Amino acid sequence: MNHTKGMRNRILRLKNLKADTRYYFTIQDSEGYGRTYFFSTISDSPESRLSFIAGGDSRDIRVVRVKANKMVSKLKAHTVLFNGDFTGIDTEKQWKEWFADWEHSISTDGRITPLVVTRGNHELGNRVMVRLFDVPNPKVFYETTFGGNLLNLVSLNSEIWKFGAQKLFLKRTLKSHQDYIWQIPQYHRPVRAHVKAKKEMNTQYRNFIPEFESYKNVRLCLENDSHTCKITWPIISDDSEHADEGFIRNDSIGIVYAGEGCWGAPLRAADDQKSWTRDAEAVNQFNLIFVAKDKIELRTVLYENVDEILENTEQNRFQIPEKIALWGPNNGTLIEIYPRR
Repeated sequence: MNHTKGMRNRILRLKNLKADTRYYFTIQDSEGYGRTYFFSTISDSPESRLSFIAGGDSRDIRVVRVKANKMVSKLKAHTVLFNGDFTGIDTEKQWKEWFADWEHSISTDGRITPLVVTRGNHELGNRVMVRLFDVPNPKVFYETTFGGNLLNLVSLNSEIWKFGAQKLFLKRTLKSHQDYIWQIPQYHRPVRAHVKAKKEMNTQYRNFIPEFESYKNVRLCLENDSHTCKITWPIISDDSEHADEGFIRNDSIGIVYAGEGCWGAPLRAADDQKSWTRDAEAVNQFNLIFVAKDKIELRTVLYENVDEILENTEQNRFQIPEKIALWGPNNGTLIEIYPRR
């Protein structure tokens, strides 16, 4: 047990769980036993198909983030990839409110959706991520694999040095998983933000991007921080006169960059679009991502009408619910990403 942010937190690490299995549990406190919950482990076969919700920046507007959390409960994704800025100023009160609001992500049947998290700039240190979410590295950069050799998810920390130990980790994990079908990096600050007020992350451009581009199974990166919404065309780094902020579009070998919030933080205008921007707009949203051997499908979910959406089951999680609002103002609501050959 640890005492962090005014809470008594108990961390349990479960071992030797079976793949693709449902586990039920209940919690006992001084008042007795509560309701029964469950979580489901993921298949260990690359023939499986995986569903992820990816987003971040839930900071300040509770009514908005509760809507997003309710949508989590209905979509039955295998995992939520939460990319930082949980709270506004990292206080005890705000963290207690965040966990109270996260209870809305629990489905009506008691299903818990797991989290794989990164640190944002509004988490004022690495320690809170370790003590509240039990991340496996005190510097908050680590890898998580899914579906046998289907996916290696690389969680990076944009709030610490991008070189040194973190860059060595990035090199090692990308190399050791180069035979995986997919590798997806996730981190908080975008390399090239789509909001003018945000600074360019040139240290990430120099230290992260060359590593991503060295491996053909990296075709998608997840970013947040700016409180807006963007999807790029596939792009690669380039230092020629034809480049726009160090990138050019390349559909055959490029990487798609998606995200930039927003899960409840104040929206900002997408006022810094590039020649390689597919779409960008200030909307509350998160990404719904399906990963299979043959392709990745990415959609952007607008969760404001969550109360109109019927709840999926684990069996039909790849079915897009009726009435769900998908964002895609100019270039369609579905982005399909294929492996490089």
